[in-house]
Amino acid sequence: MARVVRPGGRLVLAVWTPDGNVFGMFKVIKQYMPKPEGQPPASPFAWGNTERLMELLGDAFELRFERGTSYYREPDAKAAWRTFVEGYGPVQTLAGKLDAERRNRFESDFVAFHEEFQDELGITVPRDYLIVQGVRR
Repeated sequence: MARVVRPGGRLVLAVWTPDGNVFGMFKVIKQYMPKPEGQPPASPFAWGNTERLMELLGDAFELRFERGTSYYREPDAKAAWRTFVEGYGPVQTLAGKLDAERRNRFESDFVAFHEEFQDELGITVPRDYLIVQGVRR
């Protein structure tokens, strides 16, 4: 990124944290994905680790971090499944490639994950994020 940001230029990233509920949801999804051949790619959640960001960007950028939480709400856990399987490309594609038995287990595990966030409004999933602000040195 340092190659494309001139000195004094700004960089801003919004990333999910590696210890938050979005990561937890992706752990459920990953169980149903095919194993990658060779060396698996680095986790995109590494971008939510401030120490890793300092390693990657700290020499070229003056970095500042701000944490926050957004909330994903649905009437119930089944509605969360429908939202993701109908409207989130990676889940839609994955579910479409699974045989009926694995797809049903995937749905069951996905719904069970979201049921842990049941409240009087339906489900409310807190999703921790990190805002990374950098100024190019």
